[in-house]
Amino acid sequence: MPKKSPTRNEPRLTAKQARAAGWPSGSNDPLRPQQELVSGKWLLSALGIVLGVAAICAYGTLCLLFYQGSWQFIFHPSRTVRATPDVPFQEIQFDYTETGKPQLTGWWIPAEAQGRFGSATILFLHDGRGSLSDAVLQLQSLHSIGINVFACDYRGFGKSADLHPSEASMNQDVDAAFEYLTGTRHQPAHSIVIHGVGLGAPVAASAAARHPETAALILENISPTASTLFSADARATILPVRILTSDRFNPIKTLKKLQTPKLFLERGGNAPTQDAYSTATAPKLLFEVASEDWLKYPEVIQGFLDEVLSHQ
Repeated sequence: MPKKSPTRNEPRLTAKQARAAGWPSGSNDPLRPQQELVSGKWLLSALGIVLGVAAICAYGTLCLLFYQGSWQFIFHPSRTVRATPDVPFQEIQFDYTETGKPQLTGWWIPAEAQGRFGSATILFLHDGRGSLSDAVLQLQSLHSIGINVFACDYRGFGKSADLHPSEASMNQDVDAAFEYLTGTRHQPAHSIVIHGVGLGAPVAASAAARHPETAALILENISPTASTLFSADARATILPVRILTSDRFNPIKTLKKLQTPKLFLERGGNAPTQDAYSTATAPKLLFEVASEDWLKYPEVIQGFLDEVLSHQ
């Protein structure tokens, strides 16, 4: 007679008792699971999935952190204004929102009576570090050639509104400054010279392209492009930087088409300035000087303005 399998209510036998009773060993052993609960292949697959998800989450977190903090690779703003010009000037607040709060703060430094270029204005765009106080000496130097000077802090700098700066916000701020000069001070657009330094240089080139009626463009010690600044940090080399940020700060394409008269000021062997000059379309002029001789710049700018403003 066939052996009877134990029912659910019957007590289970130990392995020794089962063998003594004649139950076969192996897969029919009542004490052994009929199939393996977890296979080694399944464990390896599960471990691989867990590690893959963890890697994706870690990479996603790194991308998010870069997206939120990428501006710090480019900008080094200061909210402190430690110095002001030693010549007569006005502190101007402008670009008011619908709530009546000004977004931008700048300095209007009028030309002296009978100034050489008293009817013209330099719109000065400082580098993406510090604040206007770090450009005081240069602003005074420009004023010495007998021209009006208007400079402002971008949002996120100095006394302007609090904001994490970007290339887009800087472009908006420059347009607001241009509108202030033409709309509030009634400065003719053809009498405005846009002067950008460092990170302000590619922004100045973009502004000149948006306002082709401006008299001239001065680009001084152009900063490296955003991608170059990002690549200086090893963490950024593994990230899709072009997707995570819209900042470019690359004036090359703009300068290839821009017909505005251009003066390139380069000191200390600034490669980006040399590259930009070589690709820019005429009319253009390059002036190179050693870093310690930067006081020669006003003389060069004066000669340049003598030429371009005489046609206005």
